[in-house]
Amino acid sequence: MTAADQAALQKAAELHRGLARAAGLARTNAYGYVIFGVLSLLVAVLGLDLLGLAIGALLTGVGVAQLRAAPRLQRGEAAAPRALARNELVLMGGIVVYCLLQLTVLRTTSAELEKQVGAAGDLGLDLGELVDSMTTLIYCSFLVVSLVYQGGLALYFNRRGPLAARYLAESPAWARTAVESLRA
Repeated sequence: MTAADQAALQKAAELHRGLARAAGLARTNAYGYVIFGVLSLLVAVLGLDLLGLAIGALLTGVGVAQLRAAPRLQRGEAAAPRALARNELVLMGGIVVYCLLQLTVLRTTSAELEKQVGAAGDLGLDLGELVDSMTTLIYCSFLVVSLVYQGGLALYFNRRGPLAARYLAESPAWARTAVESLRA
């Protein structure tokens, strides 16, 4: 192997390292999405919860799409970073809609709660106010975490686009094949 070949192989390995790291993150998240999506689907089916079915299906679908896009990113395909970013944004949108529905339209009222639990006057607590505060805290926290996490991942994956383009443009096909076979 000539010095030029060694340099090309080293450069391909350096460029590929960032793509492999991003693909590994996508794969790890995808497995989590699929697992929690399937669990959500099972719980929703048992409880006959249509909104839960929709969230479970969305989570599972995004996970499967991420699993399909991760190897494409590792190979440096130009469309893979955008696909991964789009999947994260779709998931973020679904979570935001779900949280907003739970905070507004689907919010449990204190009358419904008292009917389910019984009169809370015996405890000296305003159970409705407590549940209202907890509901607001939980769903606002979900909103913030989703905006930060899914939004951050979307930016992260989208910023891998130029790296993928450089990898394809600056690394010869034989060097890409060699590097990808070593890291597979």
